[in-house]
Amino acid sequence: MRMGLEMRMSQQLIMTPQLQQAIKLLQLSRIELEELIDQSLIENPTLELSPVEDEEEGSDKKSEDTEDAKNLVEEQVQLSYDEEWQNYIESGAGVMQDVKTRTADSDDQSNPLEATISRESTLMDHLFWQLDLSSFSPVEKEFAEHIIGNIDSEGYLSISIRELLASTPQLHKLIKELLLKNEIETLVDEESIPMFDLFHETRERVEKKQKGRKKKNPVPDDEDEDKEEIDLSQVSNEHCGVLELVLKKIQRFDPPGVATRTLQECLTNQLRTLHLENSLAMRIISENMSFLEQKDLKKIARLQKADIQEVVKAYQVITELEPKPGRPFGGEVTQYVVPDVFIYKRGSEYVVSMNQDSIPRLRINPYYQNLLKENKDEGAAAKKENGNDQDMTYQYILEKIKAGDWLMKSIEQRQKTIYRVTKSILKFQHEFFEKGIDYLKPLVLKDVAEDIDVHESTVSRITTNKYVYTPQGIFELKYFFTSGIDQGDGDVISSKKIKDYIKKLIESEDKKKPYTDLQIKTELLENAGIKVARRTVAKYREAMNILPSNKRKKLY
Repeated sequence: MRMGLEMRMSQQLIMTPQLQQAIKLLQLSRIELEELIDQSLIENPTLELSPVEDEEEGSDKKSEDTEDAKNLVEEQVQLSYDEEWQNYIESGAGVMQDVKTRTADSDDQSNPLEATISRESTLMDHLFWQLDLSSFSPVEKEFAEHIIGNIDSEGYLSISIRELLASTPQLHKLIKELLLKNEIETLVDEESIPMFDLFHETRERVEKKQKGRKKKNPVPDDEDEDKEEIDLSQVSNEHCGVLELVLKKIQRFDPPGVATRTLQECLTNQLRTLHLENSLAMRIISENMSFLEQKDLKKIARLQKADIQEVVKAYQVITELEPKPGRPFGGEVTQYVVPDVFIYKRGSEYVVSMNQDSIPRLRINPYYQNLLKENKDEGAAAKKENGNDQDMTYQYILEKIKAGDWLMKSIEQRQKTIYRVTKSILKFQHEFFEKGIDYLKPLVLKDVAEDIDVHESTVSRITTNKYVYTPQGIFELKYFFTSGIDQGDGDVISSKKIKDYIKKLIESEDKKKPYTDLQIKTELLENAGIKVARRTVAKYREAMNILPSNKRKKLY
């Protein structure tokens, strides 16, 4: 071993911030890219949106004038038509005149459009609305607000009562105070829940009494009350029983089955709402839930000592219940996909066109460009006079202009890469665009990467969350990359094609005698000539979230 100096020459890739930004832009979706551009416009004063060209404005103006002329003629015809109806209405009975007067008055006093826009009511809004209409006392309402705040979008209580008390020390403290004064009941028997009118005293009166007691006999504060959370061991069953009573009242709210903790409790509460407490359906849910999930009605009939027809009727009642009570209120707003690229057929050829309207066009503000040129000589002179001290304004503007220019180049490079990848996909999957999914070929990232001379990771990033409009529909670019199954004769079939066959078979099957995985395998071989293993059929079926045959079976 010895110490010494040694020189070596090597190549190394350095990920500069600009290169990292360019790579990040590749994998961003259209919405994420718009958010990034908006953020850059806020942070970089030299960037601005590119205005519309004067020529385009002139052509648009001409077309608008032509449309206005057409609309003017149509409006004149419509006015004459409306005048005839107006004369007819005014010559009618006084009731129509009264309606007309009321309409005019309401229009004068109407709210603006902004005041009439509303949003869809959520499950939490619906529950709080019922809470305000209920005869809850102030303290009881406070307990109920904490419970409703922990109900998820499906209508289930997402936290246990014990965990709720442990995570809310002030709630736990209040319950302890009320229990010490014997001013509150606890849930003793879950089967016979007493109707209660509790909490007649408000929290302010309880605090006043507590202050009076502290003056007579001061007691040190509990150290756990200052903590954000308390131990679960400190929450007794008596404390939980208090909230359990409030929870039982909330479970009587609409929709039936709300604020429950398990599917079994949800279904039993709905049956109680239907006054079916003593029915066979209630006994099946309470005692034979596992067999009910397996649809083993014969086993349930033996255990319940009931006729199979009665069990089938009870099963029909159970299937009409709602397993997710919050479903009617949890509807999400549909997010429509805006494609990044279009594929059109013109004549006998397909054309790839980028969707430029979806991405804002940027440019460097001319004012800062001129300011940079004017200050360039002054900044150089200042550098000579002050040594290493440079004009800070000049350097700031120069840095922001470079950053903005690099962002615009990165966006342009992103668009070019999407275009090249789409062209390559079109070349490999030409039959798919002509004839549909049955002609989708197996394709991997490496094939496209070698075709356009880029790395596989670049193709992977550029096809993530990017959508293309085609004559067959709108697809994610990732959709066209699929594995294949060798048929033994050199032919390879796409896995998506096999999934499509499986889905069509299951949709057309007899619901009372659904296909098993083995039968699907046989059907694929006999009708489509596709050789596939039973385990592969089960794998593809599970990937499409399709239940096995015993759970798809219709019993009536």
